[in-house]
Amino acid sequence: MKYCLDMPAVLSPAYREACLWQEQVPRERRSVEDVPDSVDVVVIGAGYCGLNAAATVAAAGASVVVLDKEPLGWGASSRNGGMVIPELKSSPVALVKKIGPLGAQLYAEVEQAFEHTEALTREIDCDYERTGQLYLAHSRHHTAELQELSGQLQGVHFLSRSQVRERIGSDAFDSAVFFEKVGALHPAKYHDGLAKRAENAGAQIRDRTAAVAVHRHGAGFRVDTTRGSVGAGQVIVATNAYMDAAVPELARRVLPINSYIIATQPLSQEQQAIIGKQMMVDTKNLLFYWRLTPDGRMAFGGRNRLDPVDIPTAREFLYDNMVRIHPQLRGIGVEYAWTGYVAMTLDRLPHVGTVDGTWYATGCNGTGVSLNGWLGHRLGQVVTGQAAPPAFAELPHKPIPLRTITSSYLPFVGRYFALQDRR
Repeated sequence: MKYCLDMPAVLSPAYREACLWQEQVPRERRSVEDVPDSVDVVVIGAGYCGLNAAATVAAAGASVVVLDKEPLGWGASSRNGGMVIPELKSSPVALVKKIGPLGAQLYAEVEQAFEHTEALTREIDCDYERTGQLYLAHSRHHTAELQELSGQLQGVHFLSRSQVRERIGSDAFDSAVFFEKVGALHPAKYHDGLAKRAENAGAQIRDRTAAVAVHRHGAGFRVDTTRGSVGAGQVIVATNAYMDAAVPELARRVLPINSYIIATQPLSQEQQAIIGKQMMVDTKNLLFYWRLTPDGRMAFGGRNRLDPVDIPTAREFLYDNMVRIHPQLRGIGVEYAWTGYVAMTLDRLPHVGTVDGTWYATGCNGTGVSLNGWLGHRLGQVVTGQAAPPAFAELPHKPIPLRTITSSYLPFVGRYFALQDRR
């Protein structure tokens, strides 16, 4: 299905369907090596979570190998919006009402994750900046709840429609709240730094090496890969939305959903000054998220449905809404367009747990830049005996109903969300 738009996207002469971040951080092609015969810990997935886990394990003096079926830096850790947001999909007050004191513990860990990430950005050159974030009411229906939210939290300020206009040069929103404690980074630079940090600590990384099965072997495990079999005392699965049949029970608990991003040509200094450096997200279910990149482009992401579309269709939809929100960008050319997966869970919360004895962390539901890395760090501590499992391990992690036929019902769920977003 094609999107009906007001204005076709203007494409730069250099336009390509590629990820801006990945294009800006070229990586040398790594040599392909067989896996070691045995290690103390195998980590499956070389994203933020897996690399943090591996660095922590190696720093504790244990041997560790990280497996990734794609070239290093290919996945969601270098495709996301680069927003470092200490949040969950429910506010702290709402989450405590829903699940009790555990909700407060989860938010305490979210704060720890943010501090952990900011500490890493002092080691890694990744264009990090504490920018703050605007959470923007796409309709009047949400203004009252934003006013209530600003009264519940410290460092959160309510903005009226006129104040939003002054802040970002847009009349598209009825109100907003500004979160002081949010940052921005360059996702691929951050990921590259995490990979070097893990290897410097002593971790081995094997990319283009898929884990195809994990099974018990004596007191430990055997992980079969496309480049041999490796034994381990502990296994951490850190594939997030890119889970596959290697651990089928976990795959039934995570739903990968496409998210799409366009990036424009660099904006003028005047355009950048009008929009500002803060991260921006709206209140819809099928939300938009956008920001200025370190080199002065607009990166604008989102989706208009849950089932996948091709990149040109998504590009047209995103461009149309970008210029609706920021008319001053009308005529600016799109230079990049790409997609990647977000890991969704049934309760819209991240989860940590074990499947047949293997540890996992997954399901950050679109806000994993900070939290997913910290969860990997914490699991590295767990498997080396340095810490107890995080509070997220106390959440029941239910499988997604009819997971194998999600392509059939996702369009209907997406339409339901779209109807709600019209309020």
